[in-house]
Amino acid sequence: MNATKEHTSDKSASAPLNVLIVDDSIHDYRSLSVMIGANSDNRYEFDWARNSEEAESKLEVGAYEIVAVDYNLGLEEGSEVIQKLSANYPASSYIMVTGNQDPDVYKRGIRAGAVNFVQKNKECGMIFDRMAQYAVERKRSESSLKMANASKDWLMSLLETDLATPLFALNQMLSTTYKEAENMPKEMLIELLDTAYQTSCEALIATKELLDWGRSVRGAMRPNLAMVDVSGCIHRAVRLLTTLADERGIYIAQRGVFDFKAYCDERMLSTVLRNLLSAALSYSDNDKTVCIESVVVDGHLSLGINSEGSGIEARSYASLFDSKGTDSDSCSPIERQSICSIQVASHMLDSMGCSLEIRNDPKKGVRFTFKLPLKFPMGI
Repeated sequence: MNATKEHTSDKSASAPLNVLIVDDSIHDYRSLSVMIGANSDNRYEFDWARNSEEAESKLEVGAYEIVAVDYNLGLEEGSEVIQKLSANYPASSYIMVTGNQDPDVYKRGIRAGAVNFVQKNKECGMIFDRMAQYAVERKRSESSLKMANASKDWLMSLLETDLATPLFALNQMLSTTYKEAENMPKEMLIELLDTAYQTSCEALIATKELLDWGRSVRGAMRPNLAMVDVSGCIHRAVRLLTTLADERGIYIAQRGVFDFKAYCDERMLSTVLRNLLSAALSYSDNDKTVCIESVVVDGHLSLGINSEGSGIEARSYASLFDSKGTDSDSCSPIERQSICSIQVASHMLDSMGCSLEIRNDPKKGVRFTFKLPLKFPMGI
């Protein structure tokens, strides 16, 4: 960022705060920046914009902890500028600077998104310094709270997909077995009991994964990479989710799923498959098909999961790639859970050195694709 330095004394070894002052008067800009620098033990770097348009251009390319906006910007009112900028650039904290002592002016500024206001007088430099430090600490607290909420959503996604799903499937199988045991052939009864046993094992594994996840920071687990039976992971994921699919008449098809072994973390891959298959089911219409495909491409096993249905809505699709996080108020619980499922899968693939590709058509369906290496990398 190209910033104009108005105060260069080395008062602190800490990194300077970047401040953008939005004022239609360059004289007022220089006066305020000098007063702040002269009355502070903190370091600042100042930049100037004369109106909202210039401020947006600066914020688009630079990172500013503080944006100080003059109330009277000629044809623009400071509170309106703050409302516009804070909505588009929420990472910055906004302070309104004004010579107007009307309480309504202060109220409009606060409602617009300013954390506080500073009056233009000989003491404004010292007051601004205190307000700036408060604003930065408040923003850090908000960021920590937002990260905690995001981690909670991720954890709830794992609870829904990785623990509730196998327990629900286990409950359904045991219920069927209990009701029909007397009329079942022995071979079918043994097969159902075996499936129930395998499902209970999946639930225990999922419980351990959740404990590991809870001890980590947003899934920051180190992968245990090895050659893994991918087809076995796929078959287990399908078996767990078949009961849920059957309730909606959805058929889970498998194409080209052979006895491939790929280089990855088995537990992470199992979680990825469960999350993506669960998301595909949620975006599929009733009585449709969700298809899992695998094909070898350039030494990699390419896995694709396709759904037939309405696909991901534009709002939800955009939130997948939004660094600001999912807007909990604008999404239904089911939408939020599906979004988190995809984000969890993407994060785990990133941890293994892979990447998730998403092709979405809101009117037709969604396709998830990722590639796994079929051999150990050189030097391993």
